[in-house]
Amino acid sequence: MALTNAEEIAGHQDVVPSARASRRIGNYFDELSRGINPFGFIPTFGVADASTPPEEIASLFDKFGLVKVRGVYSPKESEALHKLCVEFSKLKPLDFREVFKGTSKGFTGGAPVLNDKRFWPYAANKYVREAVQKILGSNATEFGSSVAAHYSARGLHRDYRQLCEKTGSAYHVSDPQKRIVRVLHYCAAENMQGGMLGVIPFSHNEKKFAEQSKRIGLKQPIEWFDTHRSELTKLRETKNFAKVDEIDRHVVWVATDPGDVLITNSAMLHCGEHMLSPRYFFVSSYTDINDETLPMAAPQIKTETAKAYHRYLADLGFGGSKAILAKVEKS
Repeated sequence: MALTNAEEIAGHQDVVPSARASRRIGNYFDELSRGINPFGFIPTFGVADASTPPEEIASLFDKFGLVKVRGVYSPKESEALHKLCVEFSKLKPLDFREVFKGTSKGFTGGAPVLNDKRFWPYAANKYVREAVQKILGSNATEFGSSVAAHYSARGLHRDYRQLCEKTGSAYHVSDPQKRIVRVLHYCAAENMQGGMLGVIPFSHNEKKFAEQSKRIGLKQPIEWFDTHRSELTKLRETKNFAKVDEIDRHVVWVATDPGDVLITNSAMLHCGEHMLSPRYFFVSSYTDINDETLPMAAPQIKTETAKAYHRYLADLGFGGSKAILAKVEKS
């Protein structure tokens, strides 16, 4: 079998015209075929680096709900996280061929911080920790992690919908008073490529979205973008990319290098990239512990490793871990 020849790996595929074929292709090649992204005319995410003061990162997060922080990990540190993700997922880079072929599946989940102490320094990375604590306050903690290997959640979606779409919740996207911070740690072997996250800017806050939509002349409501996942599932039968392409052209892609992290608001509509090659990343989520989040966080702490993890976080200034441990000890 060839290393990367798609037809040899997956077999013959019928050619289906893309919706792009119905658009004006371009002046020279196909540079205009995807249409116009109105979000491309305004700033949509913050950019910082590891030396940026945490209060500045917090300010960018408040403004955009998404901040790319460059160079959090050195190439060697990024490679170490990459190797850890390979080991944890049990999927090697060349296994991507089997995932592409459909004889194997990518990996996502695993609650790595609750099951493997080697992930603790990444969830509590100094730069991530300082930024998160500045964003969420002293009662914050980490309360959900996963590893992704050869996996991409292509459909636009929100995380923790049970909070951000719950009527009356302080996290509701209509007027959020609280937020869940989700951090994506991109990693790869040295001198390899990073990854990308696609987002619908400002979709974590309906008021901000309305303001920016008026600014750029966008007529579509947030709910329209949230049909992306269901439209993608129809493609297996219809092979008609028209509706998907129309939503896709509004997606803003944030590219990263290995060692970068993305600090995101979990309520923002987001999606993974098209999988063209092996890809690994680690995800950690943070919130302040309160009446809404404590009942979600405490039941996860079932083992001595999990308890030790929250003691570790508490020693690093994550006050929410103390509340979780107190709840667990009472139950």
